[in-house]
Amino acid sequence: MAKRKPTLSSKEMETALGYDGRSLTHTSDTSPRFYSDLTPVADHLDERLKREYEEYAMRKHSQQEGSFMAANHLQLDGTRTITNGQHTITLIQRNYIGIYRFTVDVHYGFGFHLPLLFTGEEACRTVSLAKLQLDQTRAVTQGFFKLPPEIRDHIYTLAIPNGTWNIQEADSFDRSTFVGSIGDLSGYYYPLSKVLGILHVNRKMRQEALPLAIRATTFSLDDMDDIFMLLIAIGETGRDNIESLHFPWESRSDMESKWEEDPAADDHVVALPKLHAMTCVQLLKQCKRLRFLRLYFGSDLVGNMAPEAFKSDPGIQELCAVRIEQVEVWSLGHKSLKNNPLADWLRDEMQRSGARMGSMEREPRHGS
Repeated sequence: MAKRKPTLSSKEMETALGYDGRSLTHTSDTSPRFYSDLTPVADHLDERLKREYEEYAMRKHSQQEGSFMAANHLQLDGTRTITNGQHTITLIQRNYIGIYRFTVDVHYGFGFHLPLLFTGEEACRTVSLAKLQLDQTRAVTQGFFKLPPEIRDHIYTLAIPNGTWNIQEADSFDRSTFVGSIGDLSGYYYPLSKVLGILHVNRKMRQEALPLAIRATTFSLDDMDDIFMLLIAIGETGRDNIESLHFPWESRSDMESKWEEDPAADDHVVALPKLHAMTCVQLLKQCKRLRFLRLYFGSDLVGNMAPEAFKSDPGIQELCAVRIEQVEVWSLGHKSLKNNPLADWLRDEMQRSGARMGSMEREPRHGS
């Protein structure tokens, strides 16, 4: 992983930003927060100052100073709350000094909580998409919708080919799609594919066809952080309908966080991700139709890590409890790790969990 190195002194960054780095305290937070790329907000003021300057420099370089200033004057009247059933997003504009002034708390009804720190532009994206409410009361008079639902579903299935979805530009996804989709708790507006014309005919057709399109799509991600963001961004509709996932069991924000804590540490230390592993599994467990999962591991990790350390890792233990019918474990070089002892153990544990859950569902209830 490339390590970021400051090119300016703290004094030079403070001069460019127009405020003292010591003001970036955020002492009102009682728990760690994360930026929109899932890296943690650092405890050290120098690291916070560097993050502020990187944001400032990025906007200046892309000549977005005007939109940046406008977004940072966004007023949310204290607190803005977005709700959908038991899911709630709370945005608060704080009296913080600096670019990152908005706390965003993602609370889902199944006990999930993600505390974030946003810029004004990011908060604006979240609120703006949340305002696009689905009109479920609009009368539909087109002849197509007079067909029985099962016939419409059959037509949708014929019109939706199987495909693979991946993030084309990670930075753009982090800064635009992810932060905007946080406000779309249902997942109705998630930009699944521009080529699936059936999703763009009208609201009613999108509402009916989107679940089927998600089921027909294999989601292939490059990082645990990507799957974490996807399962938030795609909303409840996405989590309810995803059937196939591919992603590596490693996290770029985890690696970056470890380096910032100890810059002298060896880059090649064999370690499992810690930062978002448990919450990632928490989201995976909400994928009710998940049938196929392909996990990628570094060959050095499954080849050199002590078996007991691997099996007792909290993230791995939680992963073993995910209900899944078919699991494959591959190397990062896209080769099957079949006959690797740790890979085989993980696959068997996960499939055994799926088999147990399946048999419990098939058992007849007393009195039925």
